[in-house]
Formats: sequence, structure tokens, C-alpha cells
Amino acid sequence: MALLGQKRPARKPTRREKEVSSRGTRNASDADSQWLTVDRLAHDGRGIAHDESGKTQFIDQALPGERVTLAIHRTHKRFNEAHVRARDNAADSRVTPPCAYFGSCGGCDLQHMALDAQRTHKVQVLGEHATRNGVTLPEIQPLGDDESRYRRRARIGVRVTDAGELQFGFRGRGSNQLVDITTCSVLVPELDRLLAPLRELIESLEAPKRLGHLELTAAEGQVIVVVRQLKAVPRDAQRWQAFAEQHGLVVGWRVGRDPVELEWLSGTPNAAYSLNIGATTLRLAFSPGDFVQVNAALNQRLIDTAFEWLGDVSGLKVIDLYAGVGNLTLAAAAAGASEVTGIEGSQGMVDQLMVNAEANGLAQVSARRADLSKALPSLEGIDLLVLDPPRDGAQPLCEELARDLHAGRVSRVPQRVLYIACDPTTLMRDARLLQNAGYRVTRALMADMFVHTAHLESMLLLERAED
Repeated sequence: MALLGQKRPARKPTRREKEVSSRGTRNASDADSQWLTVDRLAHDGRGIAHDESGKTQFIDQALPGERVTLAIHRTHKRFNEAHVRARDNAADSRVTPPCAYFGSCGGCDLQHMALDAQRTHKVQVLGEHATRNGVTLPEIQPLGDDESRYRRRARIGVRVTDAGELQFGFRGRGSNQLVDITTCSVLVPELDRLLAPLRELIESLEAPKRLGHLELTAAEGQVIVVVRQLKAVPRDAQRWQAFAEQHGLVVGWRVGRDPVELEWLSGTPNAAYSLNIGATTLRLAFSPGDFVQVNAALNQRLIDTAFEWLGDVSGLKVIDLYAGVGNLTLAAAAAGASEVTGIEGSQGMVDQLMVNAEANGLAQVSARRADLSKALPSLEGIDLLVLDPPRDGAQPLCEELARDLHAGRVSRVPQRVLYIACDPTTLMRDARLLQNAGYRVTRALMADMFVHTAHLESMLLLERAED
């Protein structure tokens, strides 16, 4: 975002764009105009059909059972990418998208499907990843919520064109260009109703080209707006202060390029969310840049389900890797674990985790910083290992666990592993390592954390046989 408001250098074409250019853009042809029946969905939610030659067609916004003709917009050796030119029938699962920007905005890609169909598809995706990796799963439990206004955090791009036009919104599908918006159907209401006033404010700024993007966070009792300001503009700072007072916001701006400094223009940030663990309510504070799940309701239900699976954890020693600000670390302690260690790569989040533990009276919690891609912690004497890694997964750790099991070093291997993942590909890669070493997947769940998108959260409980 550092170049917003300036003339951008010409972008080099991608490999895919070069391939398309060399082959030419497809015009209407006999192949394009064939009526094809959509067989199934790809993992990313596009429809899949095959033409008369057997070539695979990936079709935007097409659903299984629909009979369509195509407009092919990108050709490859083994498959084409296309969109619907004409549709002969509508699938039972087709619905009217709730958002006027669907199809151009890159934020949601499944709004044309009913929610139950979206979740059925995601369960199938998780199962297909397991099958591809040879991982044996029990029946996959779907977990969802009917509330589609779930996002409590958002990053809004801002750009002023060379012609002086303001673009305010999210990136378009497959593009770096911004889609101009005035509302968003998946934001929580307190963020959605700010979009139009924010746009009006930006249009009134003295130097909107000095603005990069906005980071919006809805916390309990507080809405925080962090402005990425490329260069300080004092009179614009005053406008932001007045806007914050008018709307009851906490507003800060990150100024400069290197280093970037955060200054609070109005109010004091006190972002937090609550978790209910049995009769105990935890309050977890976080900073605007810390990782927290964007869907508060599903986060609570995911943790509820985890402890239903685990049963009584009283007296257990637990280690939580990729612990963040303590989402699962504190939950395990509140559920009765005797010793809980959180390990996280960000020192700021480690510090916040310990503040949260102290504020909630959880003296059995400790935390430390470690780069888990390089330095693996000792698991000697640990009863339960909790993993909630980023998209890359936890391959080095799972390989180490597998080596220990193959070598008979069972004291260094936890009896149970609770693995939460945002990428089913790396999850099943890691689960295969553990399964081949002697673990068994006893519970599996697909959590629809990101409604109306092809993304899914998943959770597995793996247990090894008693010695």
C-alpha cells in the first residue's frame, strides 16, 4: 500500500498472463458455445465441467447440475478458466447473493450458494484432502452459524487515481485494483455503518493521497480505526480527531515509511473479547495488530467443541504452540489444566498473553517466544499438545514427533494432539505424518469460520494408543 496516491510503475506480466497472451484470448467458438453440465465444485468453489474433448473447464459461479455455455477467459494446456455465458437451469442450491458487489469484490466467492450447500461443500473438501493424503477420518462434524455478519476486523484499501477519483474498498477478484464500496454484507454492523462516513471524511481530507489503508477492529465496547498515513498532514489529523469524537471511536495512525510509528489521535485502545469456559468468563485483551479470529461466535463454538472432545483436563500438562494472545492457552487453564505453556513467535503477543493470564487469575500459565520453524520445544511429560499454526502448518514439529515415536521415545510424545488449522492442505500433510507414526484421528470438524468464502477452518483430535 506504500505507493497509493503515487503513479505506479508498470507491473510485469505474470507467467499465467504471458501464457494467455501467447495463446490469445478466446472468442466465441464452437467449443465456447457447447452446452456443458457442471459435475462438481473445485476446492475454490468454481464449477467443474468437461467439454466434448474431455478438457476440464473451471467455471466461475457455476453450481453442480447446472447446464451452461461458457465464455473462456483463460486457456491452459490441460484446462480452461471460464465464466457463464448462458445458463439453462438453476441449481437448487443457487440463491441471490446478499451483496451488490458480489462477483467484482474479491472478499466473498460463494454468496451465490445457500449456506447449507456451502458447508456441505467445505466438508467434502476437507474429506477429499484427507483421502488424497491417506488420512483416515471419522465422520466430519460441520460447525456453522446463520449469522453472516461475522467479520470483526477488516482492512480497507484507499487510493486516489491520477484523475483525482477516490477508490475505497477491497481488492477485486484476481486483481490488485480496488472495488469501490459503501457497504459490506459480512462486516459486523458497527463496522459496516462506518464505511459511508469514512468515505465522506476521506473525500474531505487535505491530502487523501497520503493515505494508504484503514484497519478496522470491533472489540467489546470499542471500535478502533488505525489509519496508515504515508506522511503526516497536521490538519488531516485534526479532521480524524473530530471524526473520532463524533462517532465515539478510538483512532490512531501509523505515520511514515521506515520506521512506521503508531500515534493515537483520539481515545485509548482497550480492545478485548470474551470467552466462556464453563461458568468462567475470560477477558482477552489484544492490540490492533495481534492475531485474533475474525468470527467471534465461531471461535467460541470451536473452543466449546474442543473441550467437549477433550473431556476433563484437570491436572494435565498442556503446551499450546502458536498461542497468540492466549485464545486456547487460557481456555485450557480455565478448564482445569494444572500447567499450561503458550509459545508464540511474536514477543508482543507473548507479553499480552501473560497480561491476560494475570488479569484472569490463571497462575498456572507461562509463555515464551520461539521461532517454531527453527527451535522446537521439548514435549517431555506433556499430556496434551495444542497446535494452531499459520497456513504453513507445523511440519517440522510433526516430523520430530514421528521420529520420536518410531524410535520408541514415547515419553517425549503427548498422548493427544489437538490440531486447529486454516489450511486443509498442510493440515492433512501433517496429520499423515502423525498417523503413520501411530496416532489415530478420533474426531474431525469443519468450522465455517469464513462464511461466503471458500476458506475453511478445521480441527482434528489425534490420539495414540496407550503404551
